[in-house]
Amino acid sequence: MKQYNNDLSAEILASFNEPTFTPEQIAGMADSARAIIAEQKEINRRHPVNKIYRFATVGSLTRQGGIVRETHHKAKMQAENGEMMSIALKGDEVVYPDGTTARIATSTGKSKTYGGVGIAVVGSKLDNGDEIISTPQSGAMCVDREGLPSAKDFLADETTV
Repeated sequence: MKQYNNDLSAEILASFNEPTFTPEQIAGMADSARAIIAEQKEINRRHPVNKIYRFATVGSLTRQGGIVRETHHKAKMQAENGEMMSIALKGDEVVYPDGTTARIATSTGKSKTYGGVGIAVVGSKLDNGDEIISTPQSGAMCVDREGLPSAKDFLADETTV
């Protein structure tokens, strides 16, 4: 299964500059909506994406050879190929080739949640010190923008928040 990390390629950067709406769609919007779109475009111009964090899913891999195990919650996303995938959340289990397990310990915090639980991303730490290094999906992600702070609890250990 193909895996993706958080490398920020020119192609990914360019995708953040692609317009969300066509000129025709914008022309048909209320003035207030056009103002919001223009404001967001200016914020994006002044604060370019400088880091991505792909959502971890079942099948994500860790540095020490673990694999995120199928979950029992209903957090799902549709992958680029149309397949439904379970999104990994803080507390979900990772299994290693020797049968040992660990739990995902850090996540997006309160900035992105499912059922009040933070979403695991590439870069999330596990309770055994391991780290998620790749995911089988490429589309869903969080971003950091130059000059804008990340949430305090993003990838934070609860003892440091």
